[in-house]
Amino acid sequence: MIRTQNQHKNISFKLHPHQVQKLDEVEPGMTVICDKGTLWLTESDNPQDYAMRAGHSVIIRKKGKVLIEAVNESDLHIIYPN
Repeated sequence: MIRTQNQHKNISFKLHPHQVQKLDEVEPGMTVICDKGTLWLTESDNPQDYAMRAGHSVIIRKKGKVLIEAVNESDLHIIYPN
């Protein structure tokens, strides 16, 4: 489920276990924040994946695609750069 937070394109997600959310054309500086649960984040052209628990965040460095998979019931939000 995707909910828009405000006019700045900040969004939040609720993901079920093993659900994958694909984000196309992400912007450098976008921040992904895990609010609840455990997430696995993969960024295109980045050999490093990220395991994220509640309170962890990842700042996207390059324009490209991002895949986010919920390991368990998870909430996250994304903050887009201004």
